[in-house]
Amino acid sequence: MSLLFRAFISRLAVVAVVGGLLLAAAASVQAAELKLAHFTSPKHPMDRLVMRPWGEEVAKRSNGSLTVRIYPGGELGKGPVAQYKRAADGVADITFGLQGYSSPLFPRTLLVELPGLAPDAVAATKMMWKAIGAIQGEYTRTKVLALWTNDKAVIMTRNKAVRTLDDVKGMKIRTPSKLQGDIIKALGATPVAMPVTRMYNALKTGVVDGLMVAPSVIRSFKIGEVAKYYTVGPFANTAFFLVMNKKAYDGLSAEHKKIVDETSGEALSVKAAGIYKKAGAGSLAGEKKSGRGEVITLSDAEDKRFRKALSGVRAATVKALSAKGIDAEKILAAMGG
Repeated sequence: MSLLFRAFISRLAVVAVVGGLLLAAAASVQAAELKLAHFTSPKHPMDRLVMRPWGEEVAKRSNGSLTVRIYPGGELGKGPVAQYKRAADGVADITFGLQGYSSPLFPRTLLVELPGLAPDAVAATKMMWKAIGAIQGEYTRTKVLALWTNDKAVIMTRNKAVRTLDDVKGMKIRTPSKLQGDIIKALGATPVAMPVTRMYNALKTGVVDGLMVAPSVIRSFKIGEVAKYYTVGPFANTAFFLVMNKKAYDGLSAEHKKIVDETSGEALSVKAAGIYKKAGAGSLAGEKKSGRGEVITLSDAEDKRFRKALSGVRAATVKALSAKGIDAEKILAAMGG
């Protein structure tokens, strides 16, 4: 073998090795793992039935080059109140939480929590997406992956059943947001702002007399162990978000952005709402069947009294937002409400 031919072969080998290293480096750069943080148990339906399946779909479509690692139970920061801030600040790439815990940031989105606006979680969620152009500006530091609501709230009590409007008056009732606090005030009760993780002990120890919250918590947060009465009425849905840090999203490859976009949005939101709706109905049915808790349906006369008491909440909310330069009626019109 000539020296010239040997040199040629050696150069080919070097080129092959360098090329392989470059390809490996390129593959390494393309691979990405997203950290998704939330405050609930891994057994919560939003973890099991929404977030994990979404992460699996992302991994499948990307052939494993984009993965989602979930940190449940506050592993990346205790307490649900700061969830949006954790995504905006990059503590986590993606977070799940409630807009109501940071009500001043989301006045437009939280219009969906007005009483009587939507019949159920799926309808309320679709209303939000009809108005997405008007509300997405509230999420400037993040990429919205999903916005949805849970099942309609009920009033849950431990010692006193709520069968009439008069029964509510003077009670201390937990609220998840400012707007739902206004609903509680309109009913003659005192709202107590509190994250969902504190409700169990608050109701058990009498810190509050009742909770205004969706019935899905009966199972997911074990509220069925401390509540006895569940009053179904013309109350509100609660809004939720799944958002991604803007810089983390912008740093993805074009291919990975496409996968995230195609697997999130309204379809993922409606799926989450449907799961909440089913979970809420199942929880109430379970309490009724077991006899552990009493599910109370208002009489026609009392339903009208509740609706009349709540009739001024919308007008007051629109007026307050108008004073801040927010055209709430235009947003509600976009929602179809």
